[in-house]
Amino acid sequence: MKREPTFGQLVTLSNALGTALERRGWDVRMREQLVLQRWADIVGEVIAQHAQATRIVEGTLWLRVRDAAWRQELLLMRGELITRINTAIGATVVQDIRFR
Repeated sequence: MKREPTFGQLVTLSNALGTALERRGWDVRMREQLVLQRWADIVGEVIAQHAQATRIVEGTLWLRVRDAAWRQELLLMRGELITRINTAIGATVVQDIRFR
C-alpha cells in the first residue's frame, strides 16, 4: 500500500499520476486497453489471425474466433493464454477467457 505524501514532501510526476489513476480506477482500464492493443504481440500472429480480442469486462477477455476448430484449440490453451497475457502486461488483468 502506498503512503500518501505529507505536506512539503516532493512527489514525482510519475508517482502523482499513478496515484491519481489508481484512485479513479483508470489504471485497470489502461491495462485492459493495453491487452487489446498488444493482442497480436502477446499471443503471436497465428493465433491473432484466427481470434480477435474484442473487450475485457470484469477480468473476462472476450474473443471473436473464426471457427469452431480454433475455438476448441484456444479453449484448451485458456490457462496458458491467461498466463501469457498477464505476464506481458505485468499485472493480473485477465482471469478468464470467453468466446463468441
